[in-house]
Amino acid sequence: MINILLLLAAMMSLTTTAAYSEPKVTYIEAPKFPGQIYLYGEPKKADVDFEQWYEIEGRGQFVRNVKVPTLIPYLPEVKNSNGAAIIIAPGGAFLHHTFGSGGYEAAEWFKSQGFATFILKYRVEITPREEADYQAYVAEKMAGYRAGGLSGNYAPATPDYAFEDVNAAVKLIRSRADEFHIKSDKIGIVGFSAGALMAVYNAESAPLECKADFIASIYGQLVMRDMPEKLPPMFVAMSSDDELSGQSGFEIIQAWQKRGIVELHLYGQGGHNFGMGHEPFTNYLWPTEFLAWLRMLEIIDQPANEAKIKLNNGLEMPQFGLGTLRSNVEQAHDAVLAALKAGYRHIDTAHAYQNERGVGAAVRESGIPRNEIWITSKLWPTDYNSGNVEESINKMLERLGIDYIDLVYLHQAVGDYMAGWRGLEKAVKQGKIRAIGLSNFDVKEELFNDVLSKAEIKPAIVQIELHPYAQRKSFREKCARNNIAVEGWYPLGGTHGGNYILFKDPVILEIAGRYGKTPAEIILRWHVQEGFSTIPGSRNPAHIKQNISVYSFELSESDMNKIRALDSEKRFFTSTWEEIQRFNDWKPED
Repeated sequence: MINILLLLAAMMSLTTTAAYSEPKVTYIEAPKFPGQIYLYGEPKKADVDFEQWYEIEGRGQFVRNVKVPTLIPYLPEVKNSNGAAIIIAPGGAFLHHTFGSGGYEAAEWFKSQGFATFILKYRVEITPREEADYQAYVAEKMAGYRAGGLSGNYAPATPDYAFEDVNAAVKLIRSRADEFHIKSDKIGIVGFSAGALMAVYNAESAPLECKADFIASIYGQLVMRDMPEKLPPMFVAMSSDDELSGQSGFEIIQAWQKRGIVELHLYGQGGHNFGMGHEPFTNYLWPTEFLAWLRMLEIIDQPANEAKIKLNNGLEMPQFGLGTLRSNVEQAHDAVLAALKAGYRHIDTAHAYQNERGVGAAVRESGIPRNEIWITSKLWPTDYNSGNVEESINKMLERLGIDYIDLVYLHQAVGDYMAGWRGLEKAVKQGKIRAIGLSNFDVKEELFNDVLSKAEIKPAIVQIELHPYAQRKSFREKCARNNIAVEGWYPLGGTHGGNYILFKDPVILEIAGRYGKTPAEIILRWHVQEGFSTIPGSRNPAHIKQNISVYSFELSESDMNKIRALDSEKRFFTSTWEEIQRFNDWKPED
């Protein structure tokens, strides 16, 4: 039983278009898939050879007349595994499989994100082998369905054999979880079109040992069926102008909410069969939104970031950190806990932020050994103006609830900064601080030069405003000559003062579209590849997890150069030197 909506989904890439543009169909030899797994044991050669593989000009590969169901594995290196598995169920109206964007491309992307990924080549309807006969067969079906009219109110039937295949796939992967380096309770199905129906049917009706732990319905028809009382989490992505899935209503979403977790992403345009998404539509965002959703549900965790920057005193500092500016004690506590769980090992705070107590509490509650977490704070000018830096450092240690601080900056280049620097040097010798640096001393380079010329312990790192619009090349070159590391604040271009302007830059948007990433991810990846330390701030757990995912992909040198070309030394912190002097007059609370 094939539903007209599913048939139309298939024919959008075949018969319907053929009536106008007559795309070229070329039959090809079956591709070789190393490590292919037969779901039901070694098959008969004649059944395997019965498959028909072909290419449609401009639309990729297809296969029909599948008698032998298989899993095609795309496995990441063990060190990159996130512990979860994805079964990709391609679309094709149960007449064929579409192996393009919703097949090969999807598999490669999920593999790059650390998933043990498997394309499920499930059984489909047996159709006439000759192309002309097949076209006539499909046309006859479509004519009959069109005569009956379209409706989104009836439930299409997933063929029993396809349902059996997706259930068998889940069961097989679960039974071999150790071999695939995954957890047996973290197996999901990502279904496209007809494959989405299979995913939903599995979630609703499969026996427990065959039921996926989460599913994604990508432009699948949303239809109501009998539902159990409890359902696994479901992610839905579709276009409102999809003449197939987009017209089927949202009853299932409302019903699913009562029985489990569901998230709906309804894009304004993009039609059907958009695979992993494509510009100019915004549906290209669904893969990263799906990834963020999985992290939010704690189905996957971002592995601890291992990227380090070696400082001039021999210490190694985690490159990627969490900034806590504009977070109160409670907000900082929650954000730091979320960050440490997501794999961050570098937390940046300051006396002036007045949230050190929340940061320290989260570090203690995390259960992560103290020596695995790099904690940065900053001394405020009123602390070094007093000449009593030692007392200020002791209070900082008390607020954080720790025995030593990994890095302390002089926060601003005002007041008696050399007295402050001498106090930091003393704290290093006492073992209270491991590294010391300068924050915002680029405001007057002569002050930076003054510290360099007089320091007994050279600054290990400087912290400055740094992002694609203000790349600070001259100052960075000076730091490099003096073997001083650089860390950037406002790495996303001033999401407060800058009004998210970098997120709207056409170059950033174009690159993000090609990589299937958000503008924030592209910008942060640029920072990482340039070798800076970066500390984006966020209080949103989903954003916190998404930010550190930048280690899962790499920008080409061409794209790096496109971002480098955006430099105009446009800064978003624009206070004058006279205005900065006010920092001498305000004292943070202890």
